[in-house]
Amino acid sequence: MIWHPQPGQRVELHYKRSMRCNGLHLALGVVTVAGSGPGPINAAVKLDNGRTVIVPRGNIVEAKGE
Repeated sequence: MIWHPQPGQRVELHYKRSMRCNGLHLALGVVTVAGSGPGPINAAVKLDNGRTVIVPRGNIVEAKGE
């Protein structure tokens, strides 16, 4: 998990097994906007396929090998 996502940061989405049916597990993208809190911190991630999704910070990890 990335504690404070930053715009421009390359990330990979991770979901628990029961939520993988959404098709976003292991998708790669770049953080475009991140919330600053207080409360739940979400991030807007522009995926490599051009789609933008809003995800909780607990579902994003730093992309390795990029």
